[in-house]
Amino acid sequence: MEIRELDSRTASDEDLLTIHRIEAACAHEQPFRSPELSLAYYRVWTDGDRRWWLAGELGAAVLMSMPPSFNQVQLMVLPAARRRGIGTALLASVVASAREQGLQSFFAHHSDEAGAAFARRVGAVDDQREVRSKLRLREVELREPLLPVGWRLQTWTGAAPEELIDSYARARAAIDDAPTPGDMSLEPIDAAWVRRMEQTAVARGRESRVTVAVDAEGVVGSFTDVRVSPPPSPVSTTDDTATLVEARGLGLAFAVKAESLRRLRDERPDVEVIRTMNAEQNVAMRAVNTKLGFVPVVIETTTVLSL
Repeated sequence: MEIRELDSRTASDEDLLTIHRIEAACAHEQPFRSPELSLAYYRVWTDGDRRWWLAGELGAAVLMSMPPSFNQVQLMVLPAARRRGIGTALLASVVASAREQGLQSFFAHHSDEAGAAFARRVGAVDDQREVRSKLRLREVELREPLLPVGWRLQTWTGAAPEELIDSYARARAAIDDAPTPGDMSLEPIDAAWVRRMEQTAVARGRESRVTVAVDAEGVVGSFTDVRVSPPPSPVSTTDDTATLVEARGLGLAFAVKAESLRRLRDERPDVEVIRTMNAEQNVAMRAVNTKLGFVPVVIETTTVLSL
């Protein structure tokens, strides 16, 4: 089996759509994203480097490395083509490239015994678990959220208002205390990072819908960011939600998420499902999601391969 390395920024649509078909066939969450959105995801990203490999029409892999040390691999083989050595060959290409780049480790996910066995065989060590959940927007009751005295909600679509950008960036950086696989780390979040992220969403044709909780001093204490494609788009995803350490325990995360979902329901009648993912040990955010009506779909185990 020939393994070809691809630069997804310049690869042909034909090759990238082959990756899309493989990824869709391996995905637990259905319906999968549209081919058009996959092309945008493959071609455009915010920071770091992405390298793809394609094994004919049967398998694909990507190594996503983001400074200073956050390295993720996605390895996919069509169900009917497994146990033929395709995954092993793809992984060999990924490992060789990672070592060439001087990476110390990377992580991936598995969600069934076959994936777990493959990870053990190649020497990967299981780490944290991630819970993927979904909410059916038209089937849950979303009441108007209550806020503590002195707090207000504000929502925008697209770029953050200039007067809030620094405070919003600090709120987004609050997610930095979340556990990461193998203690890997990402670069600090600041206003410049937020602007690059917003530009990436635009380049991908994604609408970024942000709801924040702001205190009397104009400080953003909590936020949620939901992404959706132009209509018709039945599936939306939560990009991130976080609350400043000093503002936790006030119900702000629930308030911003409830308000965001209410607005999405009223303003985008085409959207039917919202998806999100949380670390299993993030009990507080998972409790917020359960209260809103999110239901777990699959649990993925993060596994780390040291090089």
